[in-house]
Amino acid sequence: MDKKGIVFGAGLSGLGAKELLEKNEYEVYLIDDKAAMPLEEGIRLLNEEEIEFVVKSPGIPWKTELLKVAKEKNVKVVSEIDLAYKYVDKNIKIISFTGTNGKTTTSTKMAELLNFAGFRARLAGNAGFSFAKLVADEEELDYIVLELSSYQLENNPQIHSNIAGIINLTPDHLTRYNSVEDYYITKFAIFDKQTEDDFALINLDDEVFAGLYERSDIKEKIKAQKVYLSKEAKGAVFVYENNIRIMKDLSKRVDEIPNFDEKIDEISEILLKTEELSLKGRHNLENMLFLISSAKILNVKNEKIAEFLKSTTALEHRLENFFVKGNTTFINDSKGTNVESTLKAIDSFNNTIIMILGGDDKKIDNMPLIKRVKEQVDFVYLIGDNAQILINDMEKVGYKNYKNLETVENVLNYLKENVDFSKDQTVLFSPATSSFCQFKSFEHRGKVFKELTEKIIGK
Repeated sequence: MDKKGIVFGAGLSGLGAKELLEKNEYEVYLIDDKAAMPLEEGIRLLNEEEIEFVVKSPGIPWKTELLKVAKEKNVKVVSEIDLAYKYVDKNIKIISFTGTNGKTTTSTKMAELLNFAGFRARLAGNAGFSFAKLVADEEELDYIVLELSSYQLENNPQIHSNIAGIINLTPDHLTRYNSVEDYYITKFAIFDKQTEDDFALINLDDEVFAGLYERSDIKEKIKAQKVYLSKEAKGAVFVYENNIRIMKDLSKRVDEIPNFDEKIDEISEILLKTEELSLKGRHNLENMLFLISSAKILNVKNEKIAEFLKSTTALEHRLENFFVKGNTTFINDSKGTNVESTLKAIDSFNNTIIMILGGDDKKIDNMPLIKRVKEQVDFVYLIGDNAQILINDMEKVGYKNYKNLETVENVLNYLKENVDFSKDQTVLFSPATSSFCQFKSFEHRGKVFKELTEKIIGK
């Protein structure tokens, strides 16, 4: 066995990459201080062995010493996504979504909708299943739907998506990037390898995305056919008004079609009324635009799209209604890992809101969240490392209804003894940040919250 490669990171993507490489007759060295060979061994291998490339797991920072040595030795560093794409059956069409929020819901529901419509589709990427593992399994598929994070779109990605979209852009991961614009621009790499036969979904409603998209250095790089999306503007191909209107002509913007208003009945098809969507909230209208437009491009019948959108259920950890005590509903929104996501969660409820906030300090501006909390939230319980930062911001705006209880368990024990559950209210667990200070992942955090709620608050 002459071919040798290093896989750096023993998480899901790393283990998937290892399996795929071994299937293709590589000798693989798995490097991970906690679960495999130590970092020092990886550096030694780079110095002493003929290593063809390093597969870097997405969460590993570029400043890590092993990656610096790889660069010095001119050893190529690739992502698990690009490794998988190298070996994937090119007859399988790839649909990719990225963005700050909504990409997990959109990607998951896209795969579910395709299966519902009778296609063979699987979900992979940032959504929790390794793309490389999926390729190694050699399952016969029509489509692979990828959720791609900015980390997976770094370093000139080679992935070619038949349909690709950036759902929205808000500040995040500022401990990783030099500036918020660097983070945004990284997302645009999702379009880089597309051709004129592909489709790029353009969200005109997202001001940050739309502003960057109009820059000539970005817009001219996108070679795919543009499909314009909007929840409200008439200058777009997919239009939400009172109903969902889907235009048959995917190649033109509405403002390029003569007498558009006169032709609206001729060139549009109503799928269903927005109130019929089973996934509620304005943010889900945005997600559904990407879903519907992709399905229409792929010629999924309107009846199938409408039936699916009326019946599909929310994802675990995303505005998940999982527990009721008296008239009090407990919502697990552990997927709320940034300010914008939690703002959308708050806006989803009209009754009294009791919030659980906090976790890691992501070095971002929390004031938009704090101002919304002051307007709409009855009381806030704080957990995690950034509690004092949030307290300082709440004091600045004159919001006093908070208590720092440090952990989820402490909060739930306090609620059990001090809250009247007969009131019409929502306990919203949407931390607005990651919580690696206390949990392994947002999934782990959500599961712990649900388990402790049932244990402490009781049936």
